[in-house]
Amino acid sequence: MSFIASLLIDIFIVLTVLVFFLYLYLTRHFNYWKKHGVPYLEPLPLFGNLKEVFLQKLYMGTFLERMYLEHKDKPYLGIFAIDKPALVVNDLDLIRNILVKDSQYFIDHNMVADEKSDPLFANVIFSLKGDKWKHVRQKLTPSFTSGKMKVMFNLVNKCGEDLVDLIEQLSANDSEVPVKETLTRYTTDAISTCALGIESKSLKDSKSEVRHYMRKVVDFTISKGFAGFLMFFEPQINKLLKFKLMDKEVATFFRKTVWEAVKHREKNGVVRKDLLDCLMELRKKTEKDGDELVKIDGDLFVAQAFAIFAGGFETSSSATTFMMYELAKQPEIQKRLREEICQVLQKHNNQVTYEAIQEMKYLDMVLYETLRKYPVLGVIDRVCVSDYDLPGPSGKGIFTLKAGTSVYIPLCGIHSDPEFYPNPDKFDPERFTEENKSKRHNYAYFPFGEGPRICIGKRFGLMQIKTAFAHILPKFQVSISKNTPKEIVFDPKAFIIKTEDEMYLDFKKITN
Repeated sequence: MSFIASLLIDIFIVLTVLVFFLYLYLTRHFNYWKKHGVPYLEPLPLFGNLKEVFLQKLYMGTFLERMYLEHKDKPYLGIFAIDKPALVVNDLDLIRNILVKDSQYFIDHNMVADEKSDPLFANVIFSLKGDKWKHVRQKLTPSFTSGKMKVMFNLVNKCGEDLVDLIEQLSANDSEVPVKETLTRYTTDAISTCALGIESKSLKDSKSEVRHYMRKVVDFTISKGFAGFLMFFEPQINKLLKFKLMDKEVATFFRKTVWEAVKHREKNGVVRKDLLDCLMELRKKTEKDGDELVKIDGDLFVAQAFAIFAGGFETSSSATTFMMYELAKQPEIQKRLREEICQVLQKHNNQVTYEAIQEMKYLDMVLYETLRKYPVLGVIDRVCVSDYDLPGPSGKGIFTLKAGTSVYIPLCGIHSDPEFYPNPDKFDPERFTEENKSKRHNYAYFPFGEGPRICIGKRFGLMQIKTAFAHILPKFQVSISKNTPKEIVFDPKAFIIKTEDEMYLDFKKITN
């Protein structure tokens, strides 16, 4: 046998042995759920049960929706994220316990970002853990009361007026309006002025500096999608590999913008009673939290401003886009909503006011149905931080969920369950009459999450969306255009539910 042939055989044997041991390593936990008597899905080496999500072929909310609808007879189901055991919880009473009643066992999210390579994402409130999260959340919560929303309403309302001006320009000569981009420019302006006190001018200039950098944050590339997958499903691997979601230039821009705004206010005594003012008040204080002194300053300060900003513009614009799309497809619902808005505004001298949008009950129903069909986060995640006893999978005995186990709640699945929502693909605001709501389990609908980790910006997001429709619908008839997508495709790389492509609709000005 020649030397080369012998060498090739040796290489083949070594590779075979390496592949064999790699296979053993990647499948070492695959008997975990079977050993504990928990029903589970058969995993694949390398992917676990998340092959379609890992390869960015399917949005993770849609993936868990399918799993839920196939296995909703089981209170919970074991899966594997690559090789790590995780639990999908289907039972609504168990979900209530996890999110609210026993939330102290599930206080953390999965996401872990490396503080050295991705410091802003590592310090946003969504990523913070344990006592540090509790301290920051406690301090930020008073910034989002209904009273604070009322103070900021005029800032958002001005953006609503500018939005109507832009739609008039874009729809001139029967042109289609790119709704997703247009509404993102609106929410960028609204959150810019309320969170940082700056005029981003996105509605007046599509190439504005703020819009340019925020587009980089939410436009998920394949590599960012992969980083997001690891942060959500395999955070320890991500921490080791140091993938990051925020480009260095974006982080630099945001730090510069925040500190310039702070310096300007401190130097000139500017008080706007907005979200940045609230953060600046917190920054003045150093408080003891247990044995640790906590001061919201440096990147921890900037990260909360960024979290408010990033969480406030993309989520709201996405929900508003879906709502506009459904109204374009359902002219009778659109007509009824327009009539309500106009009737309420007549009582308020035809002015869009904070009090006026609170009176628009059908607007609430349409918005709630939008968030049922398109919940901002299709999956709610938690980490079990200490051992927790669940009822046994067969209804007998108990099953102890070990600390460190990830828990996923399939929100898209629950919101699409025909047991709670007959004909779930149909867009029907009547599901949210008081009578119909009272017939459902309280945890058949929770688009903002529930419990201590409920979305902190819920009130602000709802205010942005309702303000946009209060301005648009009295002035425009919205309809499907020739380039409106026939079917909604969710971006498989993104954290939130958003369309993969632009959403084109026709806007025809209403003349009295």
